[in-house]
Formats: sequence, C-alpha cells, structure tokens
Amino acid sequence: MRHSEALDETVDERTLMPDWYAREKRLAHMLPYVSLVDDQTVRTRVNELFQCVRLSGVNSYTTDDAYLDKVTALFARIIAQLGPEFSYYVHKVSKSITPDMLSVQGDGFAAEVDVAWRAKLASAGLRDKTLTLTIIQRPPPRSFLGFVNRSAPERFKEETAKRVRRLKEAVGVFTSGLAELKPRILSAASGELVGFLGALNTGRELPLYPANRYGFLAYNVANTRVTFLEDHFELSDGVVGHRFGKSFTIGEYAEGTTCTMFDMLNLPVDMIVTHSFTPINSNLMAGRIKRQKRQMQASQDAALSLLEALDIAHDDLEAKRQSFGEHHMVVTVFCDSLDELQSLGAEIVNAAAAEGVKMIGERMAAKSHYFSQHPGNQPKRVRASAVTNRNFADFAALHRTQLGKEKHQLPWGQEITLFPTPEQSAYRFSYHEQGSPEKEPTSGHTLILGRPGSGKSVLSAFLMTQARRVGARIFVFDYRLGMEMAVRANGGRYASIKAGQATGLNPLWTEIDERGTAWLSDWLASLLYRPDKPLTPAQTNRIQEVVRQNATASNPALRNWKDFASLFVSTDDNGDLHQRLLEWTEDGRYGWIFGQSFEDTFSLDGDVVGFDLTGILDSESEKERMAVLSYLFRRIEREIEDRRPTIIVIDEAWKALDNPYFAERLSNWLVTARKQNTVAVMMTQYASQRKRCADHTDLT
Repeated sequence: MRHSEALDETVDERTLMPDWYAREKRLAHMLPYVSLVDDQTVRTRVNELFQCVRLSGVNSYTTDDAYLDKVTALFARIIAQLGPEFSYYVHKVSKSITPDMLSVQGDGFAAEVDVAWRAKLASAGLRDKTLTLTIIQRPPPRSFLGFVNRSAPERFKEETAKRVRRLKEAVGVFTSGLAELKPRILSAASGELVGFLGALNTGRELPLYPANRYGFLAYNVANTRVTFLEDHFELSDGVVGHRFGKSFTIGEYAEGTTCTMFDMLNLPVDMIVTHSFTPINSNLMAGRIKRQKRQMQASQDAALSLLEALDIAHDDLEAKRQSFGEHHMVVTVFCDSLDELQSLGAEIVNAAAAEGVKMIGERMAAKSHYFSQHPGNQPKRVRASAVTNRNFADFAALHRTQLGKEKHQLPWGQEITLFPTPEQSAYRFSYHEQGSPEKEPTSGHTLILGRPGSGKSVLSAFLMTQARRVGARIFVFDYRLGMEMAVRANGGRYASIKAGQATGLNPLWTEIDERGTAWLSDWLASLLYRPDKPLTPAQTNRIQEVVRQNATASNPALRNWKDFASLFVSTDDNGDLHQRLLEWTEDGRYGWIFGQSFEDTFSLDGDVVGFDLTGILDSESEKERMAVLSYLFRRIEREIEDRRPTIIVIDEAWKALDNPYFAERLSNWLVTARKQNTVAVMMTQYASQRKRCADHTDLT
C-alpha cells in the first residue's frame, strides 16, 4: 500500500483529523478550573474557591536563622488558626533570567569589562523563581448540590458572596501576617493569575487572559498538549513548543524537618516544586493516632521511639498546639531532550536523599502526579501523607532569592551591576536604599569589610567600573596604590600625596566666598586647637576677622600662609596665634602640606580621580591626617554641589576618620553628601576597627 493511501485510511473524512484525535482526552478536561467569580477568585469543578498570593520570599542564604524560624512558625500558626475550612498550595516556578542592564557607553575599559561581565552572566544559567501561595476555601457540606442543579440561583449567589468574603478574610490574614514578604494578590486582568495556572502545565510562566465570561476557564489554562510515555511526558503543540518532563514525589519522608531542607532543589532548568496541604479534622486525626498506637501495642512493636512520638503528637493535637493535614509534594522538571531529563532526575533524587527524603518517579501514577500540581485537583494526590502544620511550613518554606530593587525604585534609575547568587539566581546590586529617580536620593553609603587579601579593593574597583553605567563620577582615597590600576584603566587621573613633599593644596586660595570663609574659620579653629591651651573667644574672633581679610585681598598672591600668619602678629595674645600659624608656613613643621603652595593646583577635574594617601594615613601625626583629609573632603564637597551621581571610595576608612574633627562632623557630612546625590564607600579590615574611630562614629 502506498504511503499516501495509508495516511488516507487513518483520517476521518468528515473532520479531516486522525481517527485517534476523537479519542484523545483533552488537557482542559483534566483541569479543575470552571470560572472566575471575580478578577481574583477562581471556582473549581467541586465548587471550591481560591485566590493566589505572590510573595517575594525570604533569602535563606543571607537571613538569620532566627528570622527564618520566625517566618516559618508564623506561617504554620496562621494555617492552624484558620482551621479545616481552608487548604493550601505553595508553588515555586523556576524561570531563566535575562540581564537587562543598560550598556556602558563608549569603547573604553569600562565598556570592555561590561561586555565580558554580560557574557559571563549569560552563560551562568541564572534563574529566578516565582513563589505563590494559593488559599482554597473548601465548600460546606451539600453545597455541591446547589452548584450542580442551580435550582435556586439567588441563594447560590448569596452563598458564593458569603464564601468569597470568608476567603478574602483568610487571604487578608496571610497578607497582613506575611507583610514583610511583600504579598500581592494575582489578578486575571493583569494576565498573572491565568498565566500562573498555565505555567503549571509547561514550567514557563507567561501572561494568559480569560477568553470570555461564559466559557470554562480550564480551556484558557490548557496551553499545551501533554502525552504521557511511561514515567515521563512530552509537551507539544503549545506555547513552549516540543519539550519533555517528569514528575517526582516523596516516597519516604525524613524523620525530622527543617525550613531549609528543600532549598537545594535549585537546578538550572525550568522546574516546578509544588507543596499542598489539606487540614484534617482534629477528632478524625486523634482517632487515627489512637488506632495506630493500639495496633503497635497489640503487635508488640519494638519501635518505642515511634510510639513515644505518637504520644507527643496526640498530646500536641489535643492541646491545640498543632494541627494535622494531608501533605503532598511534586517536583516536575522540563527540558529539551530525554538524555537531559535522565540526568536531572538523578540530581533531584540525590539532592532529596541528602536531607533524608526519598524522591521517586512512578510510571503508574505519572499522570496523577502531573495533574495534582493544579490547585483544586486534590483527589489526584495519590501519595498524600499526614504531617503537622509545622512540618508543612518547613517543607513549603517561603524562601526565595530576591532580585533586588527595580529601576524605578533606584535614585539613579539603574542598578550598578548584576551579581550571581549561591542559589543560581541573580541580584541587582545598587548602593542605595529603595527610592525613586524623581525624589531626593536615599542613603547609599556603604561599608565593605574584609581581611587583608580578601579582595576589598578588587570589589570596589569592579563596582566603580560598573558604575560608569550610570555616568557616576568617582573619587578614590587610596591606600598603598591598591586602586591605582583601576583608576588609570578607567581613564582617570591619579596623584600621590607624600609626607614631606609639597601637595599643591591651599585652602586660603579657594575658600574665599561667604560659605568658604565660614568653613575656613571653623576649620582653622580645629587645626590650631591645642588640648593644653584651648583658643580663647578673642582668638576665635580674630581668626574670623583675618579669614575675611584674606578673602577680600586685592592681590590674590597674598593668599599664602606666610602672609596670612603675619596678620596675627598684632593679636593681643602674646603672639600665641602667630606662633601656631608659623608651623603651617613654608618653613614650619607642617609647611609641606599647605605652606609651599601659593596657588591651589590640586585638580579634581575628570570623571575618575584618585589620590594615594599612604603617607598621610600612615603618619603618626593626627594633625597632618586631619589637615589633608578634611580639606580634600571640603574640595569634594564643593564638587558634588552639581548633584551629579558621585561615588567616593575611602580605603582604610578607620585611619582616615580616626580623629575628633571627623567624629564631630562625619554624620552631618554624610547627610550632606546624600542630598548631593553622592555615595560614600568605606573599606576597612574588621568591624572592630570602627571602634577605633573617634567617638565610635557610625560609618554608614
């Protein structure tokens, strides 16, 4: 028989479809969704109502264990309080991440680093996962009859409205109790609600919308064709194309549970982890426990520890310290080939075995496990087991790596860079707290801690290079040339300030306007201060007078420290101020700092400017450090008045700030810098070194 004739025999002449097509079970027929009661509420085939709550989750890798336990205990407590009227699903749907950072402009070093970093991220297989809690309001007894015969539509409508209110109250308990996890209810209008339900078929969450008010919602959710082949399935003719998948469930539970036991189920593929929990009536559960105890005692079972555990569980149940329910877990993976599917299956089994859990993939129950992922398909949970509400909260721990703040939440309108995380997710790094590009900048001051050789300078150099993405201006207070290479590679200017050599700094030349004279007067009072002989009010007033006289000098050449000191000769203090000023003139002890510079030639022009301060930071003279650093901070304070995004990097910050002058003024200076759109990044070796800073000033 010719091939064309064979094809003709297998086709229905009326529909022109293959004969087997009429016998195929439609995916929509296996899904429990009937209709939308409102934009947020779904009705199932057995008259259950549910809403889906999207949670940001808690990062279990960086969060304190006590807080993780607190969130888990709160989740379990809410479940117990709401009672058997509600059941729950928790879904974690994994998806790939595509970095959407703004490219660094130009063809310089920063742009080349950005290209290389993007390529690295693209090949890292980074993934995110959505975390969704579904709360199901179970129908009261005999309500299904009214749902089927519709003999009293008004009564049915009133009953539905009452149940929706009850469901919303329960959802409100979760959203308020878990407010720190930023809960939000999914809606059909946004495409998220139906899209989430559709993702349970394919492993990829895409927006889906209900076609109309009158059709079955299941037809909108059915977004692929599923063919079951032994212990796995094949997807085709749908939104994700041709793929393979397999579902695993728990064969044997571990002896105990922790809230981090399933955090390792983070494979670099599309996957869904589903936990469901249907509370059991306390009286029924108490009867089960008693029956199990009697059976063990009658058979003289030697498992005394198990018998003791049953006694404790019975006591906790009767005392209402915990509740019980039927738990079911399914892990479904999706990939493009059968070979990949086999290797992924081994990884899942091994990861679960490390926590004492036996995961299995079954041939007979493959269909049941796949469809049991859908909220409302509780009858298809063929391996459900009784656990406590706390066990369920541990299994379905609300853990997820947050991606960081989005662009509209950042004062600079763009993240600095993207970092991979241990969970194979990604984090949008930004210095700032949450804010807005349209509002006053939020705080972004940062403290970097690390032992010698741990990479503090490398990290700061990388971040400042990536910060060119937002056009940030960079100032670097360097130590031992640690960031010289990065500054020069970014096309920046780099200079060294060495003890004993002229610096090119002269505040008498620059601080001559009204604000400058006010600052200079206060600064000089601190510079000339001696603990054994504080300045008198008359001396303080004289400093202010001479500063104003310096500012109004007709000849700018007179604004040098020698001529400035001579103006104090006539002060009625037995030459005290004059002698103190002479130390800062050209031939004085500190003359190399300011006294040898007539015009201030120290330039801060450019997008990237660095200066090595090793000689200053290692100096045993507190006055030398205070004089140089305070004036450099003042010069930068002037530069940032244009409110351009700016980053100031300070290496060995504890040395730079370890004096009373900064202890008094640092907090105000940081506030001023924040308002001027500037971030201060301070590096030091140990947290304990903060205490060495004068007055224990908070660096951040």
